[in-house]
Amino acid sequence: MVNTEYSRGGAAQMARRLHAAINARGVSSVIAYGRGGKAADGNSYRFGLLPEVYLHAFLARVAGIHGYGSYISTRRLENYIRKNGFDVMHLHNLHGYFLDLSFIRRLKEMKKPVVWTLHDGWPVTGRCPYLCECERWRIGCGECPDLRAYPRSWFLDASPLMHRIKMGYFCEGWSPILVLPSQWLAKGIRESCLGGLRIEVIPNGVDTAAFSPVDRNAARARLGIARDRKVALLMAANLKDRRKGAGYFFEALKYINNDNLTVLLVGRKVETGDAAGKYDIRQTGFVSGVRALADIYNAADVFCVTYLNDNFPNTVLESMSCGTPVAGFDSGGVSEQVTEGCGILVPPRDAEALGCAIDRLLRDEALRASCGDAARKKAVGEYGMDKFASRYIALYGELMQDRSGGPARHESAGPH
Repeated sequence: MVNTEYSRGGAAQMARRLHAAINARGVSSVIAYGRGGKAADGNSYRFGLLPEVYLHAFLARVAGIHGYGSYISTRRLENYIRKNGFDVMHLHNLHGYFLDLSFIRRLKEMKKPVVWTLHDGWPVTGRCPYLCECERWRIGCGECPDLRAYPRSWFLDASPLMHRIKMGYFCEGWSPILVLPSQWLAKGIRESCLGGLRIEVIPNGVDTAAFSPVDRNAARARLGIARDRKVALLMAANLKDRRKGAGYFFEALKYINNDNLTVLLVGRKVETGDAAGKYDIRQTGFVSGVRALADIYNAADVFCVTYLNDNFPNTVLESMSCGTPVAGFDSGGVSEQVTEGCGILVPPRDAEALGCAIDRLLRDEALRASCGDAARKKAVGEYGMDKFASRYIALYGELMQDRSGGPARHESAGPH
């Protein structure tokens, strides 16, 4: 598996979960990554060189081009692949200032079977990973409306050039199997130049044993929250990212009539505005470790999700697996996760409707319990690690069968 990092980010978390799950089921897996600290996992390989990360980022920010500047790092990865003779390549995120696009040409030359899980829309745009707010990727990009968005460009809009370069690498001369965690992202990819490739939808998985319901009062005691408080949870790695929608959450608080409310914010600390004087607001900063995160989900009465265009958020899966109901925006892959009575979704950017949904769940204990039970049931039934791993293992097996000349199996490895 190839990804930007081993530890940080949603794509890394999913790759790491899958890596552990398939290794436990007899499939030998190695994660190769370009950035971050050296992992303790013996089945991992950090190939990226820090000076090249800085060079790569410099070229992206000054000239607006990305996928260049990591020549030696990329060659290290290529040599590692050739030396170890891997049967299947599984690509995750290829952006993040760590890998040259020439790596795709080398993969084509190696004739390796490739699975590519797209965690966002970066492969089909000229610059950014976002498909929903701007659709200029449909016409080749150009006149980028937000050069400040990741990957930031300080001066030049090179998105038309980068769109052409990416299409040359990704749309010609190879046939990876694309895996999308959500039908929402799959729809966008099918409408791009990658739409001619085989596309499978395999939802992300969650460890339902680690993220499971525990005694709420005990979880609150460990966090120092009184048992009689109502708790609304908002979580994102970077709450300042406008696409995470934290501003709508703080606006929604105006429509919650509850003097006994504690607001728990997990992630990069943010300014909370007028809400700071009205509610008990606690900002934890970044939280790592499954047990600590599971306590936070279990301590909450409702998990609030204000993401505007997320693919298939891990946080929602984890909250559902802990039996915590969800209130949020009906957008992106969240619309596919929060169904069957697992919570309440409202139109995106509608802060008043969001506030009313949160307020309803906080007030109605029976509704909270029903939604929490439904969320846990869906997480266990549809997103457990056994099902997650088995879908990918079936896909790897099919690729190996095709490579050995056996009869190919072309039905989906996961739900369409």
